[in-house]
Amino acid sequence: MIFLVTGCSSYIAKYVIKKLLANGDKVLGISRTNPDIVHRNFNWFSHDLSKSPYKLNATSVDIIIHIAAQSLLNKSATEYLQSNILLTYHVSKMASELKPKAVIYTSSMKVYGDIREKIATEDIDIINPELYGQTKYFGEKLLQEAISTISLRMPGVIAVGSHGWINSTYDKLKKNESLVIYNAPYNHVVHAYDIYGIIKQICTIEYYKTDVFNVCASGVTTSLDIVKFMKNEVSSQSPIESEDGKNTITHVISNKKLLRIYNPMDIKDTLSLYIKEMLEDEKGKDKVEGISRYRLLFP
Repeated sequence: MIFLVTGCSSYIAKYVIKKLLANGDKVLGISRTNPDIVHRNFNWFSHDLSKSPYKLNATSVDIIIHIAAQSLLNKSATEYLQSNILLTYHVSKMASELKPKAVIYTSSMKVYGDIREKIATEDIDIINPELYGQTKYFGEKLLQEAISTISLRMPGVIAVGSHGWINSTYDKLKKNESLVIYNAPYNHVVHAYDIYGIIKQICTIEYYKTDVFNVCASGVTTSLDIVKFMKNEVSSQSPIESEDGKNTITHVISNKKLLRIYNPMDIKDTLSLYIKEMLEDEKGKDKVEGISRYRLLFP
């Protein structure tokens, strides 16, 4: 198959692209910065999609994987408008012209805003999402108006190069720093490997109709158990203090709908893979399950 991947220099995109290439697929990548991917079946196009659509001289594209976005929080309205709305509008125009089978869009759990339910399903009320969440939701709608779109509403995605609570916890454990954990039920994480897995399963079963899926690792644990598990995995000496009642996360994510088509890794397997990759990356290996620290090199 031929995939077009936007934002191809991001850590999620690189992970997905590596897996696609290893599977024998062809990938066209668009981004502002060079992803440093060298493979006979990969072509990179330097372009800022927030400025305009890109005119591809391609005979066909089977699937567009739209990853390009401003994902950091607390950015200006202008940055979100350009990177998450205007850019996605330009991708929708490209989709209308290229006519792929579908667009797979990496959306966010932030679209729901203030989640007041104990279990967050795809049909809960959307209540006062912050600006970032609003732009991701609007991006879903823009794409859906143009073409069949599968939106993956994701929590924190972990892999080498990612950011967030899991990553900062890992860094502190490696330094043997003390941690205070506000304990609560937790499943707000998914590995980039499962993003690839979902994409390939969608293509395998030809699930090309517009739909929305919450995405997270399988199972539910607690934030305290996650830290204890990671501490053991990295042989850390960090003191851990647990406090209840101060955690701002009061819900867990339901991936029951996703399970109809794909079964993500268990949370502990998700963390184990992440830690394995991080440790190998720190050793300076050229490849971590095919993901290079500096470049992705393939025969």
